[in-house]
Amino acid sequence: MSAPALRPLRVGEVLDAGIKLYLRNVRTLMGLTAIVVVPFQALSAVVLLSTVSNGNEVPRGFTSLGSADRVNHATSLGSSAILDITSAIIGVLTTAACVKAVSDIYLEQPASIGSSLRFALRRLGSLVWLEIITGVLLVIAFIALVIPGIWLYAAWSVAVPALLIEGTQGASALSRSFRLVRGRWWPVAAVLLVASVMISVLAGAIEAVLVGISLTGDTSSVVLAVAVVSLAATISAILTRPFHAAVTTVLYYDLRVRHEGYDVALLAEQLGIEAAALPAGALADAGPGSVGAPGGPPFWPPPPGWSPPPQTAGIDGE
Repeated sequence: MSAPALRPLRVGEVLDAGIKLYLRNVRTLMGLTAIVVVPFQALSAVVLLSTVSNGNEVPRGFTSLGSADRVNHATSLGSSAILDITSAIIGVLTTAACVKAVSDIYLEQPASIGSSLRFALRRLGSLVWLEIITGVLLVIAFIALVIPGIWLYAAWSVAVPALLIEGTQGASALSRSFRLVRGRWWPVAAVLLVASVMISVLAGAIEAVLVGISLTGDTSSVVLAVAVVSLAATISAILTRPFHAAVTTVLYYDLRVRHEGYDVALLAEQLGIEAAALPAGALADAGPGSVGAPGGPPFWPPPPGWSPPPQTAGIDGE
């Protein structure tokens, strides 16, 4: 299918769509993340309490839980390594589940926590393998020269949605992402940069508030320090991971529209949803080529709840 003639990818529109999807479904997305993250952070807190003897030794920072900056002995290093690996798997799982939930939302299907997690769990092995390949290759690229690493990071940014939606595996998912981003690297990089800045600012604010509170108490208290670090990590993950997944998913669909004329019917098929189950109007005559046209959607697939005005509703509206 040839791609329709669309205006250039606009950073603001992709971010706006991601933000709206996130805010309109914030309870589902946060609940989905919380059900995975909270047990892991509780386990991390128990490990910290058993391996740290002074509150000043607890690493501050919402990304530091599970880091190697703990007491230098074999038990601590071993538990740190296990937590690091578990943290990476948890991150992949929550992102994948949120991608599935956002895709269901596009089709106005129920975005349940259970179905999204089951979808992600069935693909967890492939996701972890993709994460390993991506991480190793990016490290090599950054060590060789920083610029290639940055370039590949953006070029591979939609590999996870490609794996989940299209069923591609490992290096094939990276190649698929590379092809989708090709010719639009700069706007894709801009979307990722702005989203990352927004996430960093929010996470940094949460960390600053909670660490500031902890400093008003006994800084040597292990329980207080672990509680603050665990709470900061939990809140940051619940707030930011769904947003990152929403932006990445919108970006993936936008790129597919521009390359292939991707539409709602194909999305439904790839998610295993029967066309008959879609709401009325989801497969309306207005397709990807109507984006930006009078009465057309602002992006494709259309935002949840969008329907064409009566005069442009296609056969049913004529």
